[in-house]
Amino acid sequence: MKKVFWFSRHKMTNEQQMALENKFGELDVFQVSKSIQHATEVIDYIDWADIIAVVAPIGLQAEFVKLAGNKPVIMAVSERTLKEDGEVEFKFVKWEHLVKVEVVKEDFA
Repeated sequence: MKKVFWFSRHKMTNEQQMALENKFGELDVFQVSKSIQHATEVIDYIDWADIIAVVAPIGLQAEFVKLAGNKPVIMAVSERTLKEDGEVEFKFVKWEHLVKVEVVKEDFA
C-alpha cells in the first residue's frame, strides 16, 4: 500500500485517486488542508508518505521538492471550463511529477 500525503484545501477527487490507484494499487491518503508558511511545518507527513501530492504556490512547491528527497512530489493537471451560467468547472486530466522548481529573476527597468 502506498502512503500519499495530499496537501490541498480540496478533497482529492475520485478521478485523481483512481489514476493513482491504477498506477500504484491500494492507497492510504492523508490530507492536510490548512494554510502553512513553510513545508517544514508538515515535515512529519512528508517523512511518512511515499508520494507527496500538492496544490501550493511555487515557493512551497520548491520546499516540498527539497524536503521530499527522492520521493515524488506530484501535482494534478486539470482542464478549466467556463460554463454558460458563469460557473467554473475543473476536469482532472493527469498527474505530473514536479522534478525541479527554478525561479530566475532580473531587474525590471
